[in-house]
Amino acid sequence: MVGLRCAALGLRPPSRKPILARLKELDPGQAAKARLQPGEAATQTAFVPGNYQVQHALEVVQIDHTPVDAIVVDEASRLPIGRPWLTLAVDVATRVVVGFYLSMEAPSSTSVALCLSQAILPKESWLKSRGLACTWPVWGLPAAVHTDNGADFTAAALHRGCDEHGIGLILRPIATPHYGGHIERLIGTLMGRVHLLPGTTGSNTQDRGDYPSESNARLTMAELEQWLTLEICEQYHRRVHKGIRRSPLAAWQAATSGPTAHARSLPEQPDQFMISFLPSMQRKLRRDGLHLFNIRYWDNVLPSIVQLGSPVLVRYDPRNLSRVFLCGPDRRYCPIPYADLALPPITLWEQRAALSALREQGHNAPTQDAIFKAVTAQRALIERATAKTKAARRHSQRRKDAQSATMGTTATPAGGVDYSQPVKPSDAEIWDH
Repeated sequence: MVGLRCAALGLRPPSRKPILARLKELDPGQAAKARLQPGEAATQTAFVPGNYQVQHALEVVQIDHTPVDAIVVDEASRLPIGRPWLTLAVDVATRVVVGFYLSMEAPSSTSVALCLSQAILPKESWLKSRGLACTWPVWGLPAAVHTDNGADFTAAALHRGCDEHGIGLILRPIATPHYGGHIERLIGTLMGRVHLLPGTTGSNTQDRGDYPSESNARLTMAELEQWLTLEICEQYHRRVHKGIRRSPLAAWQAATSGPTAHARSLPEQPDQFMISFLPSMQRKLRRDGLHLFNIRYWDNVLPSIVQLGSPVLVRYDPRNLSRVFLCGPDRRYCPIPYADLALPPITLWEQRAALSALREQGHNAPTQDAIFKAVTAQRALIERATAKTKAARRHSQRRKDAQSATMGTTATPAGGVDYSQPVKPSDAEIWDH
């Protein structure tokens, strides 16, 4: 950069040595304030009394969110859609990244649930599904999760999930970011590497300068996720960490193997773990099923789980409203689908947008059919506008991400029932005479 500026001014560029000498003369505090956000600058320059230390792997995991300092593009047109959010979790003792979650959605309790799920479960199948062959041998239930006081961390969903799995929840004091210094430094380290990517925004407008971030953006969400995984597993985990004087991977292997290692554990039902951290609401079972989001849900198993008229805690995934979850007598969550299986999966933000549009049109009590018709119309509008506006492309990408993450196993048929075809009874409907 210095060479390019000197060439533009017709000056002879200086050598590396005087440049480094000038950099050493800069005041670290002023340099941090000029390059970083106030919170990030404080973690690097403010005095912090004492250290937050733990002795064993998975004793405390810190988790936090940050907007990624890079713009991504949509998969179809390769046009920019904006900056995604990264939810990141780090083991305090070994400094390994235990998990992360990348999304176009603003941080929420669902982001925390998905990050914790990836952090706690073995990652071989997750890596294989993304075509990655890197090593990430990190799994196990943490003794405690350490977070700030954001609404997503104080939500009832996180408290219930932690209680269900025996995980302690530690909320750091308000306005004291240094209590989360490990995760803050990790975020700063990763964002420093992100600044080398095409489409980076830098830490702020001064850092970005005249760099055209949107026109240089190249990576899709899937490609950025792959890049982050490789950066974590092949770079960060293998570099010597100044705080522990060895690499995080070496520290993790030493802490989880050998005679002094502490035993790790997995949830009793790993496939059910993420569901226990999803948001929930109380509903009563009616004669025609459960009603949530102006949508009716039914399954023949419902009467065996809850009595008619009794309140029940219903969990839902905002990315896919085609099914909700109830805890059965065997302590497993039962998926309860739409009563009308011909309806397409939709997301919670699509449902809210449709509901808002219908109320603006004077529909004070929109029916289920009206909501789904409005969602279908809005989807068609977005598809037509996708090539024109960044907001539409961003919305389209959110829906695609939700579908790829949750709807691959949905049993909802693509269309309605064809009543012109003969009935084919299932095995359960064939009776012996």
